[in-house]
Amino acid sequence: MQIEETKGRFGFHFSAGDDDAHPAAAFVQIYVKSSAMSRVADLPISPHMRTAAEIDRFVDDAILALEAVRNDAKSALATSPP
Repeated sequence: MQIEETKGRFGFHFSAGDDDAHPAAAFVQIYVKSSAMSRVADLPISPHMRTAAEIDRFVDDAILALEAVRNDAKSALATSPP
C-alpha cells in the first residue's frame, strides 16, 4: 500500500508491503515541495520513520529549527539599511 498526501508546502508518503510474499515494514517519510511550481511534496526531508514517537521527534525538531531560522531572518532584515 502506498499513500501520498500534500497539504500546503508539506506532505508525507506512507509505504507498507504490497504483498504477503514480500512483507515490508510500514514507514512514513516527510516531504516538502521542491519548488513553487511543484504540485505535490516531492523532496524528502526526513528518514523513514516507523513509530509515532519518531514522527513527533522529527516534527518537533523541525519546528524548533524553523523558529530559529525565522528569528535569524528577521534579525538580518532588521540590521539592513532601509
